[in-house]
Amino acid sequence: MAFEHPLAVLQPGDLNRDRGDLLNSSTWRFLAQGDSWFSIGQLPPWATSNILYNIRLPDSAAAVSLASPGKTFAQMIDWEWEVKFATYLAGGNLAYQWDAILLSAGGNDLFDAILTMPNVADPAKAALRLLQDPGLVPVGTSVSRYLRPAGWQAFFAAIEGYFTTLVLKRDGTGSRSPGIPIFVHTYDCPQPRQAQAGPGVGPWLSRAYTSYQIPEGDWLPLTTYIIQQWAQFLGGINAALVARGIANPNIRPVNLIGTLNPAPVDSTGPVGDWENEIHPSPQGYAKLGIALEKQITFA
Repeated sequence: MAFEHPLAVLQPGDLNRDRGDLLNSSTWRFLAQGDSWFSIGQLPPWATSNILYNIRLPDSAAAVSLASPGKTFAQMIDWEWEVKFATYLAGGNLAYQWDAILLSAGGNDLFDAILTMPNVADPAKAALRLLQDPGLVPVGTSVSRYLRPAGWQAFFAAIEGYFTTLVLKRDGTGSRSPGIPIFVHTYDCPQPRQAQAGPGVGPWLSRAYTSYQIPEGDWLPLTTYIIQQWAQFLGGINAALVARGIANPNIRPVNLIGTLNPAPVDSTGPVGDWENEIHPSPQGYAKLGIALEKQITFA
């Protein structure tokens, strides 16, 4: 099957202009929500790309994107804040009929939990803290020893709750698209390194690992383990939501692990598939777009 049709990426303002006709005339219509992997991840913005801009499909398709850099999953399902997302999805006469939701979510929640320090005053943030106090790291060889089991449990419980909120909105009163697939991608494994996204923006992982006194040789294995645990969690999300009483979650994980080549640990700028520590380069996003588009199916 040929993938010849670039995904037309629309902003909300486009719906009131001529570009809005692209949505109505497209065979597939997507509502996209997400973080920097769907928007921008580098300053200046023109130095990078995103996954959505690199998707090609077998038929005409358009996506209305509400993604923005730094957005957490928790923010995405805050309906008082995400008014357009709530309206386009389940706003009654103002809602659209979608074929699927494209979701890039969880990465910023994950980085927030990794960056949380032991002395954090906020009890909610403290509960989600993922890295173990240096003095409490058990003896062993597995990189999982650097993680707090209680933090993992609380983090995944929170993410499960966010998915629940999203699915209930998709299927609730005012929705014109109940039961549509929610395609959510994993992230690929970045090499923690001193590569900022702009002045004062990052790095993230290397800063946290340094603060927690984690040896540099364990940085990439630990990050890989975390990303793999995230993918494993997504693999079980439908069963978890069914256990909560949701009959048809229809969440479809898209596995992107292994798509990109890690950057050298001592590099400090754009190199290969990575523009900075946690954001792909245009070359990297092109690879991710190909990997994602092949997993968008409606069977």
